Amino acid sequence: MWWWNNRGYTPAGAEAWNCIRALDYLETRPEADASRFGVTGRSGGGAYSWWIAALDERIKVAVPVAGITDLQNHVVDGTVEGHCDCMFFLNTHRWDYPLVAALVAPRPLLLSNSDKDSIFPLDGVYRTYRKVRDIYGFYNVPRSLGLNITEGPHKDTQELRIHAFVWFNRFLKGDESLIDPTAERCFEPEQLKVFKELPADQINAHVHETFVPAAPPFEPPTSDEQWKQLHDDSLEILRSKCFNGWPREDEAGGLNTRRVFSGRNRGLQLEVYDFQSQPNVPLRLYIVKRSGLGLPRGLTLAVLDQDSWDDWASTLLTGWPAMATDAGTVEPNEARFGELREMIRGGDRAFAFVTPRGVGPTAWIVEPKKLIQIRRRFMLLGQTLDGMRIWDIRRAMAAVRDIGGADRLTLQASGETAAMAVYASLFEDGIEAMELHTLPESHRNGPIILNVERYFSMDRATALAARRCRLTTD
Repeated sequence: MWWWNNRGYTPAGAEAWNCIRALDYLETRPEADASRFGVTGRSGGGAYSWWIAALDERIKVAVPVAGITDLQNHVVDGTVEGHCDCMFFLNTHRWDYPLVAALVAPRPLLLSNSDKDSIFPLDGVYRTYRKVRDIYGFYNVPRSLGLNITEGPHKDTQELRIHAFVWFNRFLKGDESLIDPTAERCFEPEQLKVFKELPADQINAHVHETFVPAAPPFEPPTSDEQWKQLHDDSLEILRSKCFNGWPREDEAGGLNTRRVFSGRNRGLQLEVYDFQSQPNVPLRLYIVKRSGLGLPRGLTLAVLDQDSWDDWASTLLTGWPAMATDAGTVEPNEARFGELREMIRGGDRAFAFVTPRGVGPTAWIVEPKKLIQIRRRFMLLGQTLDGMRIWDIRRAMAAVRDIGGADRLTLQASGETAAMAVYASLFEDGIEAMELHTLPESHRNGPIILNVERYFSMDRATALAARRCRLTTD
């Protein structure tokens, strides 16, 4: 459910809260010593051990097992594909996982893993350990941090349990004696079962609907001063909570706009430009105007989704067969080329077409399951694919200005892409009009923007955009 990103929800948050409430309950038990709480768990339990140890200082000693590695493993090496979303916090502030581990310091912490674990690889575990070791050195408690590596795959073993017991005995009981019995199982899983049947009023199955508060209904301001304040506040929220994954100015680099094709056909002039949205993310801009027109008096920038790209590609192939590589497998469409001619010839306006990343020429040619994993990688980096496409729209507008002829700029888009255009317009000046088709009423089915529904709604974003330019929808 991608809309979890919109709500600022992750199952990891619910699991962390469960852990906190478990400590609350344990504090009420007469047999529990609340001054000596420890936590351990493996795999998902290892991840939850990290959450509770980082969040709640009632945990005095922690032994997370096979529960952490770094973003290099998850994103570059692809271990994210072996995990569910319950293993990952919502990365609004773009942390790498050693920062989570550092929050446990200076309390005793044993990182425990096996050497052949394919979803928590040894190299990433060791990189995490080395970074956290510096923090424990800063606190001058190097003996409170340990690294335990046993032989084996991603599997619970007696060796892993023995080291955990030794660590707990040392730091919770002051006991350095040998383990006896040797980490034997005391209970069968069925003995730990709490409910025979789930309570009728349980909310676990739909907690994602309520766990994170949503923004209240939008109430339009009643004065120009209030509108200005709302605009300024909104941009600050969007920058810090929703689009913190956008490149900083020094990271984005130049547009590096360059013309790669120019050609005429039946009264139309096509110019094709490549530009850089950010390093290693090249995009392509297609500008059409009537032949012989110098600097156009206005320009309409159409932001295309995959369906509208296919339509444009068939037009492109009809008019300029030399662009067949861009057009891909579509067939020429003489009727669509005729419609383009009627729209442009005799006028003084240019029309530009652009696809954000992952659409048209930059589409990932992978099976649907692989595309899901690509989108999850964005999430781990504190981004979303749609959020970065909004950045691409902003850069496309900048590229059009760089080329020239965009003093009267109209932005045009449909569906989820129309909503992306709305958000892009809030950050760019000089937009004269927006023509939006089938604009979504809410974010439930897209676009997916990190945390957006905690603070925003589509009607709020659209209202702010309409204050800045002429906006039409159908």
